[in-house]
Amino acid sequence: MAVPEAAPRKHMGDYDVIVIGGGIIGAMIARQLSKLKGRFALLEKESFGGFGVSKASLSQIHLPDFCPPGTLKGKLVREAPTRFKKLAAELDVLYREVDELWLALDPAQVNNLEAARARAESHGATGFEIISPQRIHELEPQVTPKAVAGLYARGLGVIYTPEWNFALIENAVENGVQLHLQTEVIDIAKTRDGTLRLTTGQGTLTASYVINAAGLYADEIARMAGDAHLQLSLRKGTMLIFDKSVSYAVRHMIFGSFSESHSQNIAPTAHGNLILGVHYVKTDNKTDSRVSREAIQQTLKLGRELVPALSEKDMITSFSGILAQPNMSRDGDFYIAPSENAPGVIHVMVGAPGLSAAPATAEYVVQLLGDAGWRTEEKANFNPRRRGWPRFETASIAKKKQMIGADSKYGHVLCRCEQVTEAEILQSIRRGAHTMDAVKHLTRAGMGRCQGGFCTPFVLKHLADTLGIPPTRVTKSGPGSHQILKITKAVAGNE
Repeated sequence: MAVPEAAPRKHMGDYDVIVIGGGIIGAMIARQLSKLKGRFALLEKESFGGFGVSKASLSQIHLPDFCPPGTLKGKLVREAPTRFKKLAAELDVLYREVDELWLALDPAQVNNLEAARARAESHGATGFEIISPQRIHELEPQVTPKAVAGLYARGLGVIYTPEWNFALIENAVENGVQLHLQTEVIDIAKTRDGTLRLTTGQGTLTASYVINAAGLYADEIARMAGDAHLQLSLRKGTMLIFDKSVSYAVRHMIFGSFSESHSQNIAPTAHGNLILGVHYVKTDNKTDSRVSREAIQQTLKLGRELVPALSEKDMITSFSGILAQPNMSRDGDFYIAPSENAPGVIHVMVGAPGLSAAPATAEYVVQLLGDAGWRTEEKANFNPRRRGWPRFETASIAKKKQMIGADSKYGHVLCRCEQVTEAEILQSIRRGAHTMDAVKHLTRAGMGRCQGGFCTPFVLKHLADTLGIPPTRVTKSGPGSHQILKITKAVAGNE
């Protein structure tokens, strides 16, 4: 019996460049491409951009003191704070200046401080200063008295990565990039005319060039392109978030010792919490986001070596993130290079500090496209400006009154912990946050002390009402993650 042919997949478009991966790297590349003439697409397998590695990060913007001399990542990180400040103004997103302080807890560790300064200076960074215990405690009164020396650097910062991820994609789309969500690439092939055909769960697309910025899945995209030799080494890290009530305890990004098993780091977040991490364990499971009790205790122990007053009772949540290190690089460097077997494909495989390097990485990728033969030509109508929406929590009293006068929904606070209003929830939904997690990470409703215990039902109702769907169709993070299975009142007595 003849086997029927599979139905042809829907063709979703022909492009000059397709970017695979809607995390912070892919979003930054898409936005950089949107400055140019051409047809561009950004593919993301999740229901919202930045739900992978980008979301589960420390969100810190570094200088190259983490980068060995001669590395590509050191070159790309060198001017990170300046680049992020400029982008923050253009995209109307938060950038908080937070200085950096490395600690030596015994005399033998002073060499670590000197080495960090030497790494930074090898890439042209300046302003690093070795300081005394007295100066350390002037800057950070809660730091351990065991600190014998510190390395002080000014002019760094922290961001809120989900907000940045969304703003970059929104601005790229406004400038002509086509966004395809829930679009997982399952095959890459070369067509007869030399273009690249991408088969996805939603249909097919073609492009002259493909940028592999798929994060944890970049090795799988590389295999589809014939580059099976590109692999990733994975480490899962645990991070803890502390209540804003203890924000006074730490003013800087404070670092201690580093190894393959841990990274002592505690710092303010962009919104005033404290974040502590990272305790690492080796893993082969890219989807393992579990946080064990043991990992929390180990992470807390590392933090208390820097700031003894840290208390578990002030911890409001924990999460894990996976750090992927490409095998083709030396000294922990990035691997950003054309495919060896599929002309037109460029692999972007980065580890830490990938977030800090993201703006320069995007520029570097466009340079590689030019080297590969694509004509990069700027367009005259690129609009770098994107407007966010007013945030009630951080507004002055006068501004809050003005906001409520313009829209009474700003007077209805739905998330008491983070002071998120009904107006902000509705704005996020109207602009593309169509799941519970998307609203949460854009507005921060549900990220405070009660972790959504009060505001979750209100957010769910607004999603259902605004999208015009029943509550049973509202999901946490996309297909298969429905929040409500049945309306019990409606089925009472029928089971």
